[in-house]
Amino acid sequence: MSPGRQQVAGNSGNDEAAIDTALRQATAHAAPAPPKRETGADRAFYMPHVDGLRAVAIATVVVFHAFPNLLPGGYVGVDVFFVISGFLITRLILAEMQAGTFSLPVFFARRVRRLLPAATVTIAAVLVAGALLLSPETYRETGRSAVAAALMFANFLFYRTAGYFSAPPDEKPLLHTWSLSVEDQFYLTWPLLLLLLAPRLSRVALGALTALLLAASLAYAEVKLSANPDAAFYLLLPRAWELLAGCLLAIVAANVSPGRGLAEVLAVVGLAAIVASAVLLTPASRFPGLSALPSVAGTLLLIAAGLGAGDGKPAPLVVRALAWRPVVFLGLISYSLYLWHWPILSLAQFALSRHLAVIETLSAVALAVVAAVLSWRYVEKPFRVHGPLASREAWRTLLVGGAVMGSIALTGGAIRALDGLPQRFDGQVGKVYEDIAHGNPLRSACDGSENAFVRDDICNFGRPKPIGSSYEVAVFGDSNADHLVPMLTKWAAAQGVSGRQVTNSACAPLFDVVVKTRSERDQRACTTYHDVARRFVDANPGLKLVVLSGVWANYHGNIDWRSDGARVPAGMPQLADALARSVAFFRSRGIRVHIVAQIPHFKVMPSRCTVRALTAGKDVAACGRPTKEVKAVLAASNRAIAAVAAGDPGVTVTWPVDILCGPDWCSPMKDGVYLYRDSVHLNAAGSRALLSHFALPELR
Repeated sequence: MSPGRQQVAGNSGNDEAAIDTALRQATAHAAPAPPKRETGADRAFYMPHVDGLRAVAIATVVVFHAFPNLLPGGYVGVDVFFVISGFLITRLILAEMQAGTFSLPVFFARRVRRLLPAATVTIAAVLVAGALLLSPETYRETGRSAVAAALMFANFLFYRTAGYFSAPPDEKPLLHTWSLSVEDQFYLTWPLLLLLLAPRLSRVALGALTALLLAASLAYAEVKLSANPDAAFYLLLPRAWELLAGCLLAIVAANVSPGRGLAEVLAVVGLAAIVASAVLLTPASRFPGLSALPSVAGTLLLIAAGLGAGDGKPAPLVVRALAWRPVVFLGLISYSLYLWHWPILSLAQFALSRHLAVIETLSAVALAVVAAVLSWRYVEKPFRVHGPLASREAWRTLLVGGAVMGSIALTGGAIRALDGLPQRFDGQVGKVYEDIAHGNPLRSACDGSENAFVRDDICNFGRPKPIGSSYEVAVFGDSNADHLVPMLTKWAAAQGVSGRQVTNSACAPLFDVVVKTRSERDQRACTTYHDVARRFVDANPGLKLVVLSGVWANYHGNIDWRSDGARVPAGMPQLADALARSVAFFRSRGIRVHIVAQIPHFKVMPSRCTVRALTAGKDVAACGRPTKEVKAVLAASNRAIAAVAAGDPGVTVTWPVDILCGPDWCSPMKDGVYLYRDSVHLNAAGSRALLSHFALPELR
């Protein structure tokens, strides 16, 4: 499933009062211009139907997150918000430029006063609630998210942590801040571009340039969807076209005044496009990109439909419906509702360790609405700027805003540095959480092909390797090889041999193959890793043993031979073929091979269930996964491993499923030690504890 559809949409949260003021100033003070047809946009500064459009957007987002099966494409609400944001911000800047009152410090100060107070309160509430509800590993990542949200790079954080290592969305109560970061980055760049170009270009030329940038961003988004869909979803450049669509409409708005009949058609088609997208798209849709065009275009049509209203001209029926006061009110609180609804849903689900029942979901949404109304009334409104802002006051706002953002970042950073404060728990529960917080201590320094020939002082485990000599043991594979290093460190010390980690997360120890479902970037990275691994072997002729491990089930039936000129057999490889080829490489050099089959993986992190079981004195094994189910998942890959090992005494195997699974359940605990760092990786204590159960060869 693409990560985009699991994530939380955003809200632009712009203040039309500032636009109203700027447009009035422009009308009153701008230098005389050649006569042109006056439009409704010039006469009616505030556009209530845009607030109504915000209501549509936030409604789709909330329904999608609360009842995803009811509105499977409700995530398009973020696209609606992006278009609105681009339109209103550009409209404001151009109006102030025309009036001669535009100031970057004042602009940024308005954004700070508009967005930061409510976000600060929400993040602070999440951190306080998290201290009471969240497990240390989840609280640690929440602190990390708070840092990213405060410093406006949450979209980069969630992009980097998306995919294989990603926790479920409901364990990320600040996940929704990714879209705010996209808009913040847009606010930091687009005004500078307008300030540079608008005085030098006509509106036609400025519109043409904006359209060109829009097309380039959309094309880039389509390319990224194929090469790196996570980047296409989270990053500004592939998302910029949605914001630029609103910018383009703001630039040409003075010349847009559809007649009554055309406006009616535009409004109906626009609303239908948004609703159809929310209903027909699914979490599996290729998105964003061209599939986002209907919702983006629909938003443009709805905004444009209201541009010709005013001075006695009746607004289209849909526009009047969006301008209905209850709908407008929902739009007014949409920013606060966006901020509150996801953390409440996320924390409630985490606290209950299950999906919410319908009545519980409705209660959570109702609580979010109440919180949003209070936030809008007592946090948003008091900080808004409704008139001119002096330069000194703007700079004071920016300094205070920077201090607040820094305080949030420091608090979140402290939570992360303290491993999510496992001290909140004691006894056996505290020990479980303490172990979860620690994985392979060498991972950050030693995992990755770029580290294979550096940092020997850190990545050497067991007996120190003398300078100029050869390693005797090495471990190759993906992250399911990396998590074995604490065990191998203990084993190598007992054996008196020198060992080296040569792993690369998400890359199988299968030479000359690529994983078909991976992006081209990831495929290239793994090709590099395979070449580096072979060079490492050639550079260490004294190797006696290599340990191969990986998420084998992910590779069976999902690999193909490399097509970069490597001399390989023709045809589609099965896992047994590819693994046999890699094993033969080592065996031809007289190196023994020990294969570690895949450990049981869990569908969800079993720690919360384990803690409840320990507290209640119940059987922890039932917090794992049914043995029958795990064996079915691993059957094909285990058969391939057995076939490769058969008949060669120099190839041995450890079968974790036989160690961790009983007749009924595969347990997350063994001998009183909680083994897992997340749902698919061992923690350091768990890795070391399994040494006595793993049949590693004796080298002495």
